[in-house]
Amino acid sequence: MSDEPRIETRLGHLPALDGVRGLAVIIVLLYHHSITWMTGGELTVSMFFTLSGFLITRLIVAEWDKSGTISLRTFYERRARRLFPASFVVLLAVVVIWTLFPGSGRRLAPWEWFAGLSYFENIYLQSAGKSYGGLFGLGNPLQHLWSLSLEEQVYLVFPVLCLFLLRKKMTRRTVWKLFVVLTTLATGAIALGAYYRTNSPLWSQLPVLNAQCSDSSCAYYATEVRVGEFLMGAAFAVLWSVWRYVPRIIDTLRKPLFVALSWPLIVGAFIVWFKIGWQNQWSDVFFPWAVFFNGLITLLIIAYAASGSGMCSFLSWQPLAWMGQVTYTIYLVHWPMFLLWESLRLNPNLPRIRVPGTDWVTVDHFWMFVAKAASTMLVVCLIYYLLENPVRQRKMWQGKKLFIYLALMAFVGTVIAFAGNAHRSRADDVMSTLSEEALALQQQALADLPDLPANAPIVSPVDEELPARIMMVGDSQSWVLASGLDDWEETNQVTVQPSPGVGCGIGKNTPINYLGVEQDFRPGCTEWRDSLGPIVQKFRANLVIIVGGTADLSDRKIPGVDGWSHIGQTKYDAWLLEQFTSFIDVMSSAGSQIVWLSTPNVDPPYIVGETGVPPFVEADPSRSARYNELIERFAENDDRVVYADFASAVKAHPGGEFEPKMRPDGAHIDLKYAPDLVIWLDQMIRDVYVAP
Repeated sequence: MSDEPRIETRLGHLPALDGVRGLAVIIVLLYHHSITWMTGGELTVSMFFTLSGFLITRLIVAEWDKSGTISLRTFYERRARRLFPASFVVLLAVVVIWTLFPGSGRRLAPWEWFAGLSYFENIYLQSAGKSYGGLFGLGNPLQHLWSLSLEEQVYLVFPVLCLFLLRKKMTRRTVWKLFVVLTTLATGAIALGAYYRTNSPLWSQLPVLNAQCSDSSCAYYATEVRVGEFLMGAAFAVLWSVWRYVPRIIDTLRKPLFVALSWPLIVGAFIVWFKIGWQNQWSDVFFPWAVFFNGLITLLIIAYAASGSGMCSFLSWQPLAWMGQVTYTIYLVHWPMFLLWESLRLNPNLPRIRVPGTDWVTVDHFWMFVAKAASTMLVVCLIYYLLENPVRQRKMWQGKKLFIYLALMAFVGTVIAFAGNAHRSRADDVMSTLSEEALALQQQALADLPDLPANAPIVSPVDEELPARIMMVGDSQSWVLASGLDDWEETNQVTVQPSPGVGCGIGKNTPINYLGVEQDFRPGCTEWRDSLGPIVQKFRANLVIIVGGTADLSDRKIPGVDGWSHIGQTKYDAWLLEQFTSFIDVMSSAGSQIVWLSTPNVDPPYIVGETGVPPFVEADPSRSARYNELIERFAENDDRVVYADFASAVKAHPGGEFEPKMRPDGAHIDLKYAPDLVIWLDQMIRDVYVAP
């Protein structure tokens, strides 16, 4: 037995694995932008876990085979040189920029920063009850470090476990025992994910400890669950080194049939990342089945990479392989860079270019992605070539210098994180800014309105079929529509007064889950509703056009109902109809005629730092349809209101209701690119308005 070859260690560098990491990180960039159709982007991180387990275990087992032991000091120093310099620089840069330049959308609490520094970000998120979906709305620039924290926690324990299990005779039997243990642990961890979907973490039962997470977030951030994906790769690495059938498998994968099958495999992997997400229709199977299935796909890709056949030629393509080599740095840099760009709220207004042979049009958000990705890659190259790679190759920060510099960066960053918190807190975040802007808008509108004489005109001076004064009220859609009527307003000498509640519904302010972000109330909406009465009395609109609010389609907590409810449920519908009545009481208090437009379907964009992760319930056509049914029913029973089917007019627009030029963000309607809707609105106003 002692003369028996123990393991095969001649695996070498596999460029195809660099390529698949490069492909995966591109998907992460798209997923963390506003590419709402990439709903399975979370699984690319799962693939990183499995790849990491495979590669780390290959190094550990090869070292054991060569020297008969595992040097923990060498392992941890190698990990420190590989991971810490880049992450500490990014952490320091983030806390400095967020402190020196606080602003809307740039929020950073001290413990969020310290959790990233000390690699317990995932545990912090569980303890604080931060939902993965809701977290996107908080704008934490270090939230992505949860996955790196999880890996670091695994690295602390995993080599010790391997050293313990490989301490006996250097035989194949010893390696097989390691495989059995790793496989058993992987199975248990993945199965634990199913339990965590509906239960708190096991450690939450210990004294003093309490996890506030709920639903699948408990599993998503849990080291004891996600280590299963890492251990799948680790067990496969052991199997690949000791199984006598491996050479035969490699030869088989190089045969023409299996070479051909490799391409459907990579396409299938892309489809999984494309579709099977934690917050879409597959959420109920994400744990344990989706991560397990994704792990198996990753293992198949590793096997093909070892054979060097089939799709490996594509995955070994140099630009893609280079992306894979700098994946860690890209992952570190991209999220704070993306949030920084989003917080600037730039409107590039660049040319829209139609992609040949398709109906795709490059909208402003496309150009924003180009800017965010390009700036990310610039910073990545600086960090990778000037710091990360030289440190890893021991060309700089040799010996103790590494830890001196790391300690210095950690100290400076900690001081800034805690001492600068008051300065950062004075900055307006996204939500409070919306609140203040909404209130200021209404107050300014009220102050700017002229005092009308008692005999103020009731019709347009150039067209007696049109009212003299129109008030457009509703959410931001009413604002955008009113802006698109500027030319029509001037031509017909009609005064159009928008009075929007940004992100508000017709229903009063209650706890709401708006575009995937749970809030106790919608900022500014109470102020908006309170300001409507005075504006109505002062403006004395001849016609009020109501544009319903998307927030009415959100999940809400309403009086008399436990938990979340939504439109289409009996109690919610009854509550909303009551809200309609009180709203119309205000809008008709000056004797205005009222027309209520039906609400078109919406497909709101995912905006980093403002929304949760799609798909959004507000985009459900059945909710819009029910909303419009309630509006129509209300109008039939209330003589003060006329119902107008604006939604059907939008659907009839050439190119459809989501034609990119008309609705570049999938929600708001740009009338500059929809003259047919201006004609429809003009005719609708003429049809419903009757001069007293």
